[in-house]
Amino acid sequence: MVAVSYPTTLAQALDTLASGEHILFAGGTDLMVRCRVRPNVPAEFHHHVVFTDRVAELKQISPAMSADGNLVRIGAAVTMAEALRSPLVPNLLKQSLSGIAAPALRNRATLAGNICNASPAADTLPPLYLLDARVVLAKLGEQRTLPISEFILSPGKTALTQGEMLTHIELPQPSELPLCHYHKVGTRAANALTKVAFAGLARIEAGIVTDWRVAFGAVAPTVVRDRALEALVIGQPVSQLSHPETGLCQELLHAYGQVVRPIDDQRSTAQYRHTTALNLLQRFNRLLVS
Repeated sequence: MVAVSYPTTLAQALDTLASGEHILFAGGTDLMVRCRVRPNVPAEFHHHVVFTDRVAELKQISPAMSADGNLVRIGAAVTMAEALRSPLVPNLLKQSLSGIAAPALRNRATLAGNICNASPAADTLPPLYLLDARVVLAKLGEQRTLPISEFILSPGKTALTQGEMLTHIELPQPSELPLCHYHKVGTRAANALTKVAFAGLARIEAGIVTDWRVAFGAVAPTVVRDRALEALVIGQPVSQLSHPETGLCQELLHAYGQVVRPIDDQRSTAQYRHTTALNLLQRFNRLLVS
C-alpha cells in the first residue's frame, strides 16, 4: 500500500524523505500523466507520496542576498500562476509561463516540477538557463546549490539523490535585461507541447551589443546555450546583426546549426525543428536592430 504524507514544514518533509524512497508531489500535472491516471482509476504510484503544497517555506517568492549579489528565491511549491503574478519574477520567465497549457493547469503546476521533470521540451527551461538560475537542494542535515545546467543531466534525469528535494529556485539579480524575447512553436497556442522553444536576452548601449544570450529548447537532450558563441556577439556593433548576409550572422547560423541537433518524434521532424530554431535566431537578431 502506498502511504501519503502532507508535511507542513520543510523539516517534516525532509524527515519523511530520509525514511526511504518517496515520490515528491508538487503540482502533479506531469506526474499524474506519467502514472497514466484515467477517470475513476487511482494513480499507480510505486513509492510513498509526499505532497509539498502545504509546506509554508516552499510557498514564497522573496528577495534574498548571497555572496555574489541580490537574488530572487522562488519556493518549490509556488504555482506558475503565482509566479506570473509576482513583480519579482523576470519578464522573460513570465513570457514562457504564460504560454504553458491553460490557466487551470497553471493554478496547479509548479516551476520546480517543470524543472525536475527534466523534459527537453519544458517551456521554462530556456529562460532559466539564460537567467543563470540555480537550484537549492536539501536533504536531512545537508544543503547544496547547483546551476540549473548542472542539475538537469539528460531527458527525465536530474542530479537529485535519494532523500533530497529541490526547495528553491534562485535567480541572480539584475536578471532583467532591456531586450528579452521568448517564442514557443507548438501545434496551437494553448494546451500544446513545444516543438521548438527560443529565448533571447540582450542589452544594446550606444549601438554596441553589451550582453547577448540565446537558448533553445526541444532541439537536443537538454537546453542548448553556448556561452562561447555568445561572446562572439558581445562588443560588436548591433548593425552586424541586422542582415543575415553579414559575416557575424553567417558565423552564428553555421555554429548554432552544428550545436542544435533535434530528433524526429511524434510532434515534429528534426529538419523542421532545425530550420525553425535558426529562423528564430535570425528573427531575434532582427528585433534588436528594429
